[in-house]
Amino acid sequence: MGKGQSKSYDISTNPQKASHKRPKSSNQRESLLLSRNSTNIDDNTQLNNQPNGDKSPTEQKPDNRGDHSVETKKSDINGIADNNSNLESHEKQKDSETPVVTENNKQEVETLDSKGEPSEEVQVDSAKDSSESNSYNPKEESDQIDKALEDYIESQKREESKEKEDIITEESDLKEEVVESEQTVTVELSESKEEVLKEDNQIGEEEQKEDSETKPELKEDSDKEEDIIKPETEFQEEDITKTETEFQEEVQAVVVATDQQEESQVKETVEKEEAETETSQDTPEDTEDKPVVESETVQFNTVISLETTPLGSDRSPQEADTREGAVDFVEPQVDIVPPADPAVPVEEPTLPESASLVSSELVVQVSSEVDIDMPSVEAVVCGVDDLKDGEMREVDVGEGKALLVKENGQFYAIGNKCTHYGAPLAKGALSNGRVRCPWHGACFNVKTGDIEDFPGLDSLPKFDVTVADGKVKVKGDKALLTSSKVQKSMCKQSADNQKSVLIIGGGPASVICAETLRKEGFTGKITIATQERHLPYDRIKLSKAMDSSADAIALRNADFYKTNGIDILNNKKAMSVDSQAKIVKFEDESSLNYTSLVIATGGKPRQLPINGADFENVCLLRTPDDANKIAETAKGKKVVIIGSSFIGMEVAAYMTSVAKSVSVLVRGKAPFENILGIKIGNMITKLHEDQGVKFYFERGIKEFTGNGNRATEAVLSDDTKLPCDLAILGVGVVPATDFLKDSDITMTNRGFIPVDKNMKTNVDGIYAAGDIVEFPLFTAGDQQVNVQHWQMAHAHGKAAALGILEKNEDVKSVPFFWTMMYKKSIRYTGYGFGYDDIVVHGDLDAPNFTAFYTKGDDVVAVATLGTDPVAAQVAEIMYAGQKILKAEIQDSIDAVVEKFAKL
Repeated sequence: MGKGQSKSYDISTNPQKASHKRPKSSNQRESLLLSRNSTNIDDNTQLNNQPNGDKSPTEQKPDNRGDHSVETKKSDINGIADNNSNLESHEKQKDSETPVVTENNKQEVETLDSKGEPSEEVQVDSAKDSSESNSYNPKEESDQIDKALEDYIESQKREESKEKEDIITEESDLKEEVVESEQTVTVELSESKEEVLKEDNQIGEEEQKEDSETKPELKEDSDKEEDIIKPETEFQEEDITKTETEFQEEVQAVVVATDQQEESQVKETVEKEEAETETSQDTPEDTEDKPVVESETVQFNTVISLETTPLGSDRSPQEADTREGAVDFVEPQVDIVPPADPAVPVEEPTLPESASLVSSELVVQVSSEVDIDMPSVEAVVCGVDDLKDGEMREVDVGEGKALLVKENGQFYAIGNKCTHYGAPLAKGALSNGRVRCPWHGACFNVKTGDIEDFPGLDSLPKFDVTVADGKVKVKGDKALLTSSKVQKSMCKQSADNQKSVLIIGGGPASVICAETLRKEGFTGKITIATQERHLPYDRIKLSKAMDSSADAIALRNADFYKTNGIDILNNKKAMSVDSQAKIVKFEDESSLNYTSLVIATGGKPRQLPINGADFENVCLLRTPDDANKIAETAKGKKVVIIGSSFIGMEVAAYMTSVAKSVSVLVRGKAPFENILGIKIGNMITKLHEDQGVKFYFERGIKEFTGNGNRATEAVLSDDTKLPCDLAILGVGVVPATDFLKDSDITMTNRGFIPVDKNMKTNVDGIYAAGDIVEFPLFTAGDQQVNVQHWQMAHAHGKAAALGILEKNEDVKSVPFFWTMMYKKSIRYTGYGFGYDDIVVHGDLDAPNFTAFYTKGDDVVAVATLGTDPVAAQVAEIMYAGQKILKAEIQDSIDAVVEKFAKL
């Protein structure tokens, strides 16, 4: 059904009419129900324990349609007897004309027709008075009895026929209502998902088109890939359509099954089915990921984003413009600890303090302890020798697909698409029992399907694999084979548990922390307090799909949080933390107590102390509302972007399709010069210039001038004046930790919070996660670093939750970052701060390259474009604790492939 709608089905007929219906005999009712049953094909076994689904028709309670007695009047039948013995005695006395007189002539006549009609009472009057008895005629009486019985049987047959017609009509009306309702559900659900599917389609298409555009020499491979990798919209539409169709068939089966029962039970069952339908269509599923469920139900659902994901850092503080009148705008520092020069790309810019993501894609929630009773399909997918150890393949199973993996002689089958953006996992990196997504680095256990590293909220389904007669068979539930997403079951909140966890911030660290607590059995109170007005959303889409609504990019929907006992408090800006009293106070003068506290407030946009920065058309990009306003205002306008961070460059790419002109101010000689190097920076510059973007290098912003409250010109540090209808500031973020300045929590002079491997601060019971922390990175020798990546925030949230539950698990995640411009996706993995050389393989003009960032003899990071799955393979090598030497990759990337193969 549509959101917020409910529909009940009244299957009762006219009450007066119903009260005069005779109860059917058990034989007749059973015969009728069995005849209806012929149209059902094992529906009850397919509907996950439907109420009363296991009862046979003869076990149902008959409906009381009213006692149906027939009283014959004296004027119609004189002295009727009700049994055969009386009839025989009348015949014997016919010749003598002797009247038959009984002591009580008012008796019951039981009649049962050939079809098993229920007994009817036919009451007759007492014997006539003596004068009437003298004229008594037994033959006439017998004829009258026969005629009365025949008339009665005929009337009952007519009534029975009419009742059958009424039942058929009722059944038809009921089925039509349910079918119409389900069709409305599908239409409304499709409309509610259209925005998300449109945005995810762009991202999915861009990822896949990148492969074909950057690898022209592999056209044949590319053609095959298109067969496997459809645009994400097609993935989602097919998944949703197929599963919804199956769901509608199940609902229809419920209607047929319930029609076989008594009317009172039919009504109750339909109402229950209606409620289940609304629940299952509520989510959705979760998108992108989507986002799914509890107690084995198919649901339409929808991760949480850090309060703020900082912008990419293009240059070091030492490169600040020193010219008179110029204001320095340093791009956000990725590594803000010992070194002064940021060299690691920051994930997407997340500026505000809350965000939430709702997955609209269809997801299935399951409990690992309970078998799911769903329609399943089994297929032979290959021979035992078709795959070598360490190989994986996408296989068809019925109408769905699975990822078949062979490791150490054993076969495993799991979902085939990453739960983040739907990337084909068969093109990823398989190593030591897990597969890493080729696009964004999420990792899944091949035995269980569980997500082990991020980004993404949901796990993959796992399927049964059997090997017999040299053939490999895969068996799985139809819904799981098409959805490729599973949401692990979560425990419920219990009033008996008085402990409470308060999470400040609405980003991915917050959401993952809350979900992990419930998955791991925490039954206390969980509250996420965010200063944003929206549920947590996918913040990285703000600069890529700026016209997206907050609902369209939400990580989870409101019902998900409600169902799992996670309270979301919006418009809650934290002002102070009293760690002694364990109280957090908010701007609205409210306060909350806690047992454990998690701080994940992310970053806030850096402000420029220049004239005109407060003009209404000088904008920051930090929320969906900001993005929507910018996208609308920019149409046909002259846009000036201050800063060449990752968010600034992604916004520039978006603006080329809507604005009249796009100008970008760059502090250095090229975008991302300090992070990716001057050569790759120049390549990115060319991509933008080919689309009409105008760059102003080695210049800062001096001021904005204008009329009234609107800027009309941007004045650069060299006094160049640019026409400006809209200015967008992409100058980085700073930690949103001002409210902690009077607390006991230790912070650096730049506002970051140092934590240990379990995200614990210096104060007992207080944890911190995401962009605001400095944590020990295992790939950097446990050096305290600040990595502002979307993926890393997820890992922090999980570690914090496990720390609260005293199930300590060190953060062990390899930094993985990506950016997309003009359908070209650059992937970056590792920690490149302080690199001293870059070894580039490939063609930067194509562009198609692999760039290794080295520090001394070691490779510390890699950036790729069009060479998947090299980035995923390097991440797995680093995760395994192995090094890649500069000498090994000096001439080619073959050493990476060989080293990965030996893991």
